[in-house]
Amino acid sequence: MNPSIIPSASKIDQALLDVRKAYRLLHDYQRIVLDAVNYIGKQFGLSYRGGIPYFSNVSPREEKGKLDNCAWDWLNMVFYEFYFRPEGEDDKTSLRFSVILISDSGWFCAEDEYLVKSNVAHYLAPELSSTKVGFIVSGPQNVAFSFTESKEAMKTFIVNSGELPAEYAAKGIYGKCFDMGRLASEEETNRLLDELVLFAQANGIQLKRVAAKA
Repeated sequence: MNPSIIPSASKIDQALLDVRKAYRLLHDYQRIVLDAVNYIGKQFGLSYRGGIPYFSNVSPREEKGKLDNCAWDWLNMVFYEFYFRPEGEDDKTSLRFSVILISDSGWFCAEDEYLVKSNVAHYLAPELSSTKVGFIVSGPQNVAFSFTESKEAMKTFIVNSGELPAEYAAKGIYGKCFDMGRLASEEETNRLLDELVLFAQANGIQLKRVAAKA
């Protein structure tokens, strides 16, 4: 190995310091997201039913997994669905509500149609990417959101404020997408939730606030 390309001890130490800072930042970011999603669910009187990682597989369980798994498998909240239903209502007839976290739009909005998810160097630059929160509301339909598996469909969802493929509206399934910054304060979050209520009701979905505004 060429000694000139071997990183110095100081560069390695700086890189590892950056890693420690990044993990702590991720912890705080994910706590903010979880608290915001919990608040949203309570505001609508909804019961959390679990989540789905879309960008990767579920993080390996204890004594499971392989060392050649994609690194994103250990970072599930880069693209994640939080799924809710109304408390005490029959799933066959009740509203369905999902919060879609898109922590980094860089892969979806990159021009390369065939870009693999592990090739982060070719994502859209962080300065040109965005962090989004999407919402899906519908009647009792329990169909899988296959649009989340399409890079093109997700780019449309992100860029066009939650636009879904035409067949979703035909099934009574509607989406909205906002900058994550809209959840930065309770006041702004409440405004966003009021917008969601108006949007849902305009499409015949009886979403409503049941908790007092903070």
